[in-house]
Amino acid sequence: MVLIFLTSLFGPACSQKGLLLDPTGLSRQYFYEVDLNTLRKDRLSVRLTLFGVRAEELVFNFPRTVPGIYGAVDFGKYITDFHAMAGKEELPVERLSVNSWRIGNAAGLTEIRYDVDDGWEDYASPGSNQYYLSAESSFTANRVFVINNNCLFGYFSGGEEWPVYVSFTKPEDLFAATSLLNRSAQPDKDEFLAKNYRELVDHPILYAKPDTAWLNIGNTKVLVACYTDTGYRLADRVATHIRTLLENQRVYMGDTLPVDRYSFLIYYSVNERTDQSFGEGLEHNTSTLCLFNAAWQADLLEHYIYNLASHEFFHVLTPLNVHSEEIGRYDFLTPKMSQHLWMYEGMTEYATMHMKVWQGLGSAKEFLDEVESKWWDMGRFDAGLSLTDLSRQAMEKQDQYYNVYLKGALVCMCLDIRLREWSKGKYGTRDLMRDLAARYGKDRAFQDDALFEVIASMTFPDIRRFFSDYVEGVKPLPLKEYLERAGIEVRNGGRNLRLSKSATPEQLQLRKWWLGQD
Repeated sequence: MVLIFLTSLFGPACSQKGLLLDPTGLSRQYFYEVDLNTLRKDRLSVRLTLFGVRAEELVFNFPRTVPGIYGAVDFGKYITDFHAMAGKEELPVERLSVNSWRIGNAAGLTEIRYDVDDGWEDYASPGSNQYYLSAESSFTANRVFVINNNCLFGYFSGGEEWPVYVSFTKPEDLFAATSLLNRSAQPDKDEFLAKNYRELVDHPILYAKPDTAWLNIGNTKVLVACYTDTGYRLADRVATHIRTLLENQRVYMGDTLPVDRYSFLIYYSVNERTDQSFGEGLEHNTSTLCLFNAAWQADLLEHYIYNLASHEFFHVLTPLNVHSEEIGRYDFLTPKMSQHLWMYEGMTEYATMHMKVWQGLGSAKEFLDEVESKWWDMGRFDAGLSLTDLSRQAMEKQDQYYNVYLKGALVCMCLDIRLREWSKGKYGTRDLMRDLAARYGKDRAFQDDALFEVIASMTFPDIRRFFSDYVEGVKPLPLKEYLERAGIEVRNGGRNLRLSKSATPEQLQLRKWWLGQD
């Protein structure tokens, strides 16, 4: 989750019947239908037809939270008029909690119907109790639908792995921008198939009049899709602006990207004030949904999107291809948090900084300016809370969460310097992340409490102490010591960093190994 202050044409078409994995009903699967043409009282009606579900009692759920956010949203609060049917007979339903319904006499269950309200209207200034709007949905008839599938579609307890079919009937002039494969050739209908509920939730959809651009970045097809409430067209300009960034990220990650498609979904609400702008973005494995509210300043928007894209696109490495079992088997009602936010967010943020200087998109001074800023900001947070404890308690420690982007990035910088020093420039964090991705990949999770030992076995045994001291422990980061080893002068407690004019040949060599430039 990133806060900022200041279609799918990928697949072939096929019939509705062809999308059903098992139309005989012998295997369990969800078959959802939504009509975007029939928005009533700002609510959409959802119909779920079931195949292969046989049980005397079932519990149907909506998530309490979703990957990428670290607070409770309770998406069930948007659900009303919930009914379960066995043919024409209505079955008994008991609401167990804000997110769960128990269905009795469920052996003959054939259909569930309910209405869904949206979480926000036009993206305006969020109130003090409004967080994570980029995980929620918004409906505006005949104009724009921001669809987070965790808001519209639920799952049965124990049924998270069942395949999910979704059919949207829609106005013909609205385009579905998403990384999900659209299997429909009909102008008024879109059809999507996800291998399970987790995959469905991982793919937001932006319905709007087409404003899209496509980029080919190595082996990856990138979609940029935009909506503005003024009708201004943005996609071509944004795509042109981020092309060089994405190309350099591809090279930085080893030339071949670990995804074949990626989507940037951008919702821009224009305000009249030039002194106020805000926004947020929620990353997914193959897409990012961005919400912005700002005055119409194309240069400012380009700056925001550039910074957002540079961070979010790196998530194709982690957590997509390097993640623990807690993420691979995410529990939407009672999630168990991984202890490795230092890597998922901290390493991603560090790569965002380091790539620019390594690839020559920025200077060493600009890089050090970012280090200064994070070092200074880190002082606002609890130094007695370790990064692993912050990760495990992220939902309870909301006031400390942002430190994963500060201390998390700086601890990864120290790790990079140390690895470069010990390997004599042959190995750093970018190599480490590529090797971890090759070892695990998107379909294999690591054990949460074993990662540090795995990294030590892949690199240097003594690096285990580094994690004990600075990631699991609360020893102050050795920022001054490590930076000075690389020929960086540290003044005023880290508030003034500069390249040393009297650096030794050894210091200059380490700096070159680390930053790729003198």
